[in-house]
Order: sequence, then structure tokens, then C-alpha cells
Amino acid sequence: MTIKLARRSFLKTGVMSAAAIAMGPKLLGSMAYAAETPDYLTLVGGGQGGAWYLGAATMAEIAKNLWPNVSTTVTPGGSLANLQAVGGRRIDIAYSFAMDVTAAQHGNLSFEGRPIEGLRAIMSTNAAYLSTVAKPDITSYSDLAGMSVAPGSSGMTGLATFRNVLKEVGIADQVKEVNTDYPEMSGLFSDGIVSSATVIGSIPHSTINEILSTADGHLLSMDDELVARLSEKYNYERMIIPAGTFTRQKEDIVTAGSVTQIVTHAELPEEWIYKLTKATWENRQRLVQAHPSYKELTEEMALKGIRIPLHPGAEQYWHEIGLLNS
Repeated sequence: MTIKLARRSFLKTGVMSAAAIAMGPKLLGSMAYAAETPDYLTLVGGGQGGAWYLGAATMAEIAKNLWPNVSTTVTPGGSLANLQAVGGRRIDIAYSFAMDVTAAQHGNLSFEGRPIEGLRAIMSTNAAYLSTVAKPDITSYSDLAGMSVAPGSSGMTGLATFRNVLKEVGIADQVKEVNTDYPEMSGLFSDGIVSSATVIGSIPHSTINEILSTADGHLLSMDDELVARLSEKYNYERMIIPAGTFTRQKEDIVTAGSVTQIVTHAELPEEWIYKLTKATWENRQRLVQAHPSYKELTEEMALKGIRIPLHPGAEQYWHEIGLLNS
């Protein structure tokens, strides 16, 4: 995508040397980013129809309002792949989990020995909560020892998070996983095949609500010590699922999770990101209209969980409106 952008920019000026082409996409991208306004922006979210994809599509619309002549492309993706695409300068703006963004910056966990250079944060938007529903006689994650569980299928963030929780409570090798996608979890739980089901995402999550509407169960809570260990080792955040969020949920639930972050790379001009950050914040109701989870995009959320440098354009805007004081 970057080469395509550069070619269009160079055709306007009538200048493109063979030496520049030989230098490859990073040089061409840098030269294209010197323009006062973008010709082309690429954005990547999550699965089509999900909060990330709809958020990215809404940002693309906001960009079109800012720069009527800009061409935008929005593609589906996933947290880890999105970061790799930004790092490779194939994508300009991406949605990802804060825990993965931090790991990519430091070259650990999923990015062990492979740090991504030049990642810059724009903002955080909404939370993703680990939600585990269990049979009535199970009162903690430790009680799952010896049980069959449904923590998600291979490649799902919920599965990875659930496994990290079990490592920290010391029963990682004492459960039998039934790996399945979300639609099958309710039947497995209702039929007694599994004693728990786990998802990670916005709340209320439809899978958990379906289970609690058709079978006896309750949400598992974590103590603060467990959450602190998960935060220190894996970059999770402490989250609260308020009472009444799910069917028959009578009290607040302490859990771990992450926040969605919008990231870019350092080469994008400060003015572009300043204007896009400002316009997105001022039009955040459009994100809410796209997906209700963006109701969480408040002043408290906007910079939550950011552990990498802000892009200078975003930093300037957050300073201006008083959300960033240092």
C-alpha cells in the first residue's frame, strides 16, 4: 500500500528516480508522508462486523471528512498481525490490544526477540474483559482443577489469557480443554460437558449472556493479587464487570483484561495524526453509533494502558485538551 501511495504522489510531481525505487518501500513511504495532506490511508481493525472493524471504518469516514481527496482502505485483521503490518509500514493505522502493543514495543511475550520499531500510540478506546462463567459449585479459578473447560479455540486471545490465569494459580496441567468457538460454548455448558466457558471481549458478551440465560452458573472473580501478577507478567489491566452487566449477575466482578488501542508508526506526519486524533475524539459519538462498546471512550479511557510513546500529533492534542499533563 505504501508503494502505491508513493507512486501516486510522484506522478503528481513527475519525479521518480530509479535510485529511489531501488531504495524500496520505506524510502518511498517517507517521501510520500512529506505531503501536506494524505493521498492514501490504510486502516486495519478486527473481524468484519466487530467493534474493531467498525471503529476503523468510522475513522476512515472521519478522515474523508478531513481530507475529501484522500483514498482509504479498511481491512479486517487481528491484534498481532495488525502490529506486524504497522511495523512493516504496510498499514498506517491499526487496532490492537494494549498488552500486545506493549509486548511488540519491548520484544517480549508474543514478540520475543522481535521488537517492532517505531510503534506510536494514538489513543485507547474501550476495554476487553476476561469473562469466565462456571458451575455454581465452582467459586474460584483454582476450583477448575480436574474439570473440563471451554476457553476458546486455537489462536483466540481468550484461550491465551485463560491459560495465563491457570499458570498463575498453579493448575495449568490439571484441566481438560475442549477447544471450540463461541457458538458451541453454550451447548457444552448446558449439557454438562464442560464446567466453565471463557471469552474475552466487550461486555455484555452475548455468549456469556446466552449461557446464563439457559443454565445455572455464575461469573468467576479474581483477587487483586492474581490480577497484579497477570498485569506484571503479561501486561493485563485490572477490570471491573459492574453488577447487572450479565443476566443474574448480582455483584461486581474483578477480572483481568486489556484495552483496545489505536496505533500508528512514527513516520506519519505530526499534523496528520493531530487532525485525525482531534476529529475522532470530537466525533466519538459516531464510533458509539457504529458499535455500543465505544460508549467506554471517555476521558478516563482515552490514555488508559498506554505504555509506549504517543505519536507527537496525538500527544499535542491530548496536551491541548488537558488529558496529558506531563
